[in-house]
Amino acid sequence: MANTLPAPNNWSIKAIPLAFGLGLVPHLYFTSRLMFATNGKMSNAMPRTNLDTWKGKLPETLWCQLARARGAHINSMEVFPLFAAAVLAGNAAKLPAEDLNSMALTFLSTRALYMACYMTIKSDVVAYARTGVYAWSIGLPLITLWRAGQKASV
Repeated sequence: MANTLPAPNNWSIKAIPLAFGLGLVPHLYFTSRLMFATNGKMSNAMPRTNLDTWKGKLPETLWCQLARARGAHINSMEVFPLFAAAVLAGNAAKLPAEDLNSMALTFLSTRALYMACYMTIKSDVVAYARTGVYAWSIGLPLITLWRAGQKASV
């Protein structure tokens, strides 16, 4: 039976929970800031309505900052399955561990940069830089999926 485990120096699979955890950072920021700003009066029963509920009741700059944090979190959760699939497909296709590790590290780095841009950029013009970082971050797992597909079809 062939060995299906990743190479010993391959930590790309361990990057999957790291990517998920990284995506929770803006959510934790959003929740804690909203809890503090509302003196704990935010709804835990209907948490997805909190942002709409508190619009106009919080200072606009704070509300906008919270909206950006929530958007960064949602975007991270939307991109996460693509990354996880790429890592798993890359390992199943036995792509080189160095390539998978590099992709995982670069993905985590670009996602951290993307979230920082998402949460701090207020200008529509400068936001195009965020879009560029987003494209870079999703391009990495897409290329890895493509490479895994090519190797698997040989």
